[in-house]
Amino acid sequence: MSDYLFSQFKANEFEALHKELSKVLDISQSQLQALYEVMLQEFELEGYPEHTLPRNIFHSHDQIFQKYYEEALVVGVDIPSLLEKNNNNSNKKTVAILGQDPLRKSDKKVEEIGIATPYALHLKNCREKLRNTRLYFDLIKVLLDEGYRVYLTDIFKVWVSEANCDHGLPLSKQDRTRFIQVLKTELEIFEPLAVITWGRIASSTIRSINLEVKHLEFPHPSGAANGAWCKLMLKPATRENRINFWQEKVFAYLSGL
Repeated sequence: MSDYLFSQFKANEFEALHKELSKVLDISQSQLQALYEVMLQEFELEGYPEHTLPRNIFHSHDQIFQKYYEEALVVGVDIPSLLEKNNNNSNKKTVAILGQDPLRKSDKKVEEIGIATPYALHLKNCREKLRNTRLYFDLIKVLLDEGYRVYLTDIFKVWVSEANCDHGLPLSKQDRTRFIQVLKTELEIFEPLAVITWGRIASSTIRSINLEVKHLEFPHPSGAANGAWCKLMLKPATRENRINFWQEKVFAYLSGL
């Protein structure tokens, strides 16, 4: 039995979440439920199982960007996930962690969309073995082990590369506005006690909109942001230092709410 639960939505949460996601993704409730169910079945399996959906599940509201989307080398979509400790407490308070977008890498054209969750933490290997994402889970685990439920979502649910390489393209203004509106409703659905952002773009995006809940900013946990962590902590960005700093700052923040 796993120590943690994956995406055990309450009935009203799942239905409301699907309603919002369906405003930006052409996905039925049964399709979404099937994705969560298969990810749950794989939660404790080794390896990196992949899931795909047709590229036409997303349609840009900008005709020019739609053409870029159709020609993109690779497209990624992350569906939100919930993580919590596997115990008898069904009334945990929720903390939301927001990332920027579902970055993907590929050296050849991929016609279908790779569907995952933020930081691929539905995969055991990503939680326990892969260096970067193992740190992400270690940070999240600080909250889980303290009795919080953690809602993970990307602000922009779709990531689109250029046609000839896997460098990302900025979404159109119309599409960014759509995703931000969906995010606002997501936070109304899950009612987080606090919102935490990882990364500069996620932080600046959240600062630009009016949220009813408090917002705590951190650099992205990836190695690429080590300099930002060093500057913030005033010490080397070791794994241990980041986890200890995170624990101190997050719990001080939560205790003041």
